[in-house]
Amino acid sequence: MIKSMTGFGRGSAGRGPNKIDVEIRSVNSRFLEMKFRGVALDPATEQKIRALLEKSIQRGNAQVRVELNISQDNQKLSFNKDRFEIIQDVIKKIHVSYGQRMSLSDIISTHDLLKAEEPDSINQSVIIKAVEHALNQLNEMREKEGKQIQDDILKRIKNLQNAIDSAEHISGNFKSEKQAQLQEKISELLNGESLDESRLIQEVAYIADRADVTEEIVRCRSHFDQLHSYLDREDPVGKRINFLIQEIGREINTIGSKSPQTDVTKHVVEMKGELEKIREQAQNIL
Repeated sequence: MIKSMTGFGRGSAGRGPNKIDVEIRSVNSRFLEMKFRGVALDPATEQKIRALLEKSIQRGNAQVRVELNISQDNQKLSFNKDRFEIIQDVIKKIHVSYGQRMSLSDIISTHDLLKAEEPDSINQSVIIKAVEHALNQLNEMREKEGKQIQDDILKRIKNLQNAIDSAEHISGNFKSEKQAQLQEKISELLNGESLDESRLIQEVAYIADRADVTEEIVRCRSHFDQLHSYLDREDPVGKRINFLIQEIGREINTIGSKSPQTDVTKHVVEMKGELEKIREQAQNIL
């Protein structure tokens, strides 16, 4: 089953002052990119998280937020003495110049005067456990969205198959019709003059063969089958699907250029529309 590159997961581990909350968001990207937010992680822990993401996510832009969930009862505060002395000097100047006094609450609410202290170290195993929980939830969401993408693409493959069948049916009589039209036009131009009949048949057949789309239709059907098989694979197939879509697009364009009939053109336009929808969906496939 295919996976989407878009997802969100949240995980927690530990308890009390050592409780860790982790959020991981991923969106589509050509490569694997990782950004970290929240508490500062030591290099060894960050490297271990990167290895987990690389194995689990494989491709996409992942943002990881690690937060230390400390209750107010357990939170330690530090007093910024230097900051307070600067503020106190400003307060004195305000009082002298304007006769205004500031309350204690005004002073305490000043930015950076009191700040929460982070612990000297955070248990690495707790962080990793929270990351694993978040990754599990993230991948559940990616699989769920991947199933929706898969169902949509399968529906559009069916539409492509129906359109190619219709185009084949219409173009089936085109060769004989083209031969008849060419022979009629040549006869009009010759105006009764004699011409090597076998040579005429060869030239007409050659021109008609150039308008034959049998090979393109056969290749399209083969590509449709290959696309269908990719959707059942467990390994990442997003890049292969994108390449296959380009090949299908080339075959459809050739069919359109070889078959100027209005009815075939209608089906070519329909196939191009379905293929573009598949292309949009494929951008988000792992």
